[in-house]
Amino acid sequence: MRRQSKSGPTPCRAAASTGGFTLIELLVVMAIIGILASLVLGAVGQGRFRGKVTQCVSNYRQWGIAVNLYASDDGRDRLPAFALPLSEFKSYRDLHPWFVALEMGTNMAPYGLVAPMWFCPARTTDSLNANLWFQSTHGGRNLTSMEDLTEYWLWQTKFFAGIGHSWFVPRPLRGSTEVYPDPKIVTTPDGISWPSRTSDPSAGLQPILTDLTIGTWNDTRTEFNVVGTGHAWPFLVTRNINVLFVDGHVETRPKKTLKWRINSSPPDDHLIPY
Repeated sequence: MRRQSKSGPTPCRAAASTGGFTLIELLVVMAIIGILASLVLGAVGQGRFRGKVTQCVSNYRQWGIAVNLYASDDGRDRLPAFALPLSEFKSYRDLHPWFVALEMGTNMAPYGLVAPMWFCPARTTDSLNANLWFQSTHGGRNLTSMEDLTEYWLWQTKFFAGIGHSWFVPRPLRGSTEVYPDPKIVTTPDGISWPSRTSDPSAGLQPILTDLTIGTWNDTRTEFNVVGTGHAWPFLVTRNINVLFVDGHVETRPKKTLKWRINSSPPDDHLIPY
């Protein structure tokens, strides 16, 4: 009779691999996907930002054409300079380069400065807020014409326009012999006046239009900080601004090259750089 083997049961083979991820492998894959997604989204965002800066350059060139056409029709070579109502401000120090007369909007429209030109494409919040207000007061209709924009300006300030750019052409002040901006009053580092005519010697030295940009001194007054104005991306980080000269050429200046040009509101020290 055959004797049964007393050896133990045959060891089973290792379970076959199921092909799934371990937790660590899954976390690594998710981290890689997150990094790639952030790189792609960053590149897309950067591309959109550059496109908006390019659109701003195009708008500024249109501004250059418009103001030169206006000066040509003027007969005395004067750039657009419509009087501001000084009586509506507490003092001269309350004026800023982005304040212009309401008439400037409607009077420059025939020269091609349509409503979108008064906003910076890189700061979409400004135009969006204006359109939302207009829709809320006009049954959902969009803000399209200069008459629409003037109505928005009137709602904002009542007596003048607050635009999305800094306009440096000196304009008269009603009820005063002074003009704004005057480098003898608002303080500048060079003291050179801004051009009033296309033929002024300062026309090649001082810009007539820049993106609305505000800076403040640091604690030691050794440098100024610019945050959330000009061309900002992302998270209100200012990257650059555009600058227009009388001859129509536009410069895109990186933030690191900007220098303060007007000390607008002492003692608050609102510095306007370009």
